[in-house]
Amino acid sequence: MISLSLPSPVRRYFDNWFESHNPSSRDAIRLHNRRLYILPTRFGYLFAIMLLLLFLAAINYQNSMAFILTFMLVSLGIISLWHTHKNLLGITVKLQIPRPVFCGEACELEFEVSHPNTSKRYAIGIQYGNQPPVYLKLDAATCGSVKLKLPTRQRGLFRPGGITVFTRYPTGLFHAWGWLRYDLPLLIYPKPMRDVRLQQSMIEQFDGQTSTSTIEGDDFAGLREHRVGESLRHISWKAYAQGKGLLTKTFQGQARPSLWIDWELLTQGSLEEKLSFMTALVLAAEGEEQKYGLRLPGTTIEQGYGSAHKHICLQTLAVFQQQNYDAEFKIEAG
Repeated sequence: MISLSLPSPVRRYFDNWFESHNPSSRDAIRLHNRRLYILPTRFGYLFAIMLLLLFLAAINYQNSMAFILTFMLVSLGIISLWHTHKNLLGITVKLQIPRPVFCGEACELEFEVSHPNTSKRYAIGIQYGNQPPVYLKLDAATCGSVKLKLPTRQRGLFRPGGITVFTRYPTGLFHAWGWLRYDLPLLIYPKPMRDVRLQQSMIEQFDGQTSTSTIEGDDFAGLREHRVGESLRHISWKAYAQGKGLLTKTFQGQARPSLWIDWELLTQGSLEEKLSFMTALVLAAEGEEQKYGLRLPGTTIEQGYGSAHKHICLQTLAVFQQQNYDAEFKIEAG
């Protein structure tokens, strides 16, 4: 979070100090005086050196116009300091719960930024780590949103790291910032392997039992109670309009095998390759509305289908053999 080139012990000291004075939150965070910091930029330091030289020249030559110019520029610096700090003061920043993505896809952090008073806010930047910042402008007493897209190169369950909200408005002489941390889950699924089909995999041959598909088929077989996670296109909307509740249409079709996506059947490939292959099988089975289960060393997820079942399976694959579920999401150099 400290971007200056400092020795590692000094950098860690500042980082720990920021963390201890800015606790994490699951809700919106308001930037009050104790959460805001301000320092001169490189142009601000050059401006201060110029003022010092100008003041020394005015003393040396006893030039009243040089004194007036110096004091006017000092006043400009003071006003700039106040406006830069005021541009962030009172802003509320809320991070929406990040949507799970597959490894290799961009993870989107969506922020909702608002402020209650009637002044406009300009050139507000939001930055994650060393990634390029995004900027937004807020009109009087309004709310805006902005998205940060972060590259993902590692599967697992993480928490977002420190997020910097900053501004250099209006003159660029000062850099005001607030440091935010959110206690929200950031889930990254394994990257699915390409061109994986159920009928071409060994998984389909593992269980000799068969189960009749109650969703797809040729002949209408009746109605049953709707299950959470099932596709909405199978709901009998006519029955729902008659006040009978959510009912799912079932059909009599050809029997299909009950699939087990089993870790023990995968004899080749590294850990990540196996997880990638199993992720692709989960997506393929879900796409064909096939009932499936998942078996990993020490974990078994019973057969099922639907979006909720898919999420549980993918999350289990994402955190498989992960040592620390509270690890901070870091963007490795590509």
